[in-house]
Amino acid sequence: MLRSGTGEGRRSWEGGLVLALALLSTHAVAQGASKTEEFFGKAEVSRQVEFHEKGCKKGDAGECFNLALAFQQGIGGLTKDEARAATFFQKACDKGHLDACNNLGIAYAEGQGVMRDPKQAVALFEKTCKANDAKGCFNMGLAYSTGIIGTQDPERAASFYEKACNKGHAEGCFSLGLSYSRGNGVTGSAERAATFFNKGCEAGSMSACSSLGVAFMTGNGVTKDPKRAASLFEKSCNAAMPGGCLNLGYASLQGNGVEKNVERAKSLFTRACDLGLRPACDAYRRALKAP
Repeated sequence: MLRSGTGEGRRSWEGGLVLALALLSTHAVAQGASKTEEFFGKAEVSRQVEFHEKGCKKGDAGECFNLALAFQQGIGGLTKDEARAATFFQKACDKGHLDACNNLGIAYAEGQGVMRDPKQAVALFEKTCKANDAKGCFNMGLAYSTGIIGTQDPERAASFYEKACNKGHAEGCFSLGLSYSRGNGVTGSAERAATFFNKGCEAGSMSACSSLGVAFMTGNGVTKDPKRAASLFEKSCNAAMPGGCLNLGYASLQGNGVEKNVERAKSLFTRACDLGLRPACDAYRRALKAP
């Protein structure tokens, strides 16, 4: 069975990135901290953190944001401290730093360093979305999709995903594609779903690429094109998207869009399994029995 990008795990809030140190997402902080210090050297990172501290004291919003990320990651000689991170996100947000407002919203949504307060989280996401920040619009969509402030509202979620997508947000386009594929908050349309999966894929969402591949493999909303489907699966697999590896494995096993190659299929199933996708582990065991 082909797997779309819909089941790769819970979608995460979209936060800001490290500005001066490295482009490390706030959703992989522990690993990011290690890589930052390994790449730059602990002495250089410590020097940068001191620079951020001085800049923040002088009222520089960007430096307060960077200092917050340093506390969040526990780098530069600082002990990881989510409460202090939230304090500096607040300082930067008060000065109009939109990424800081988004990250502070995530802190309130998840209870990281502050008391969990979904209403405050949504207020911060809404503030940034109104300021034309795509991440804020995406987070608003996710808030209404998950119902963190009470009940779910698929229609409002889709409207915010559309706003995010229109601003070039890859996961916003992917999420809007999911809304159309499921008829969730919008009138279901395989064609519209494929359109937004394509936009998301072009903007860098590997989940969207994998889902678009499924559309081309099955001819759902687009003209059936197994070769293009396989190339999309390969693209997402190369980006460590387990569903892409699983789908490319099926294509290789069946010779659908690519040359039939059972050994390659086994290798792809193994990779997807190692990436944590249980159905891929089952597919590998079945492939062992293939002629």
